Amino acid sequence: MFILENFLFYFFSFLFLGAAIAFIYLIINPLQIRWAIIQARRIAAKNRVDNIPQFRNAYHTLTTARYDREAAKLWKQLDEMI
Repeated sequence: MFILENFLFYFFSFLFLGAAIAFIYLIINPLQIRWAIIQARRIAAKNRVDNIPQFRNAYHTLTTARYDREAAKLWKQLDEMI
């Protein structure tokens, strides 16, 4: 009985861990990229940086965005502003 309880505990622990990683990868990361795109659009439209930490966060998030042409274009615009 003790072995079965341990097995169930580890099984559900790994299941929960996998669900947490999937949630971060599939939900949180795209939301972060969308936020960075919105912020980068605002910064590029003003053509000046008002909030340095916000600029840095958007810049670094756009740097890590994959397979998103708009993110790449905005990153290049922000890179030219530095």
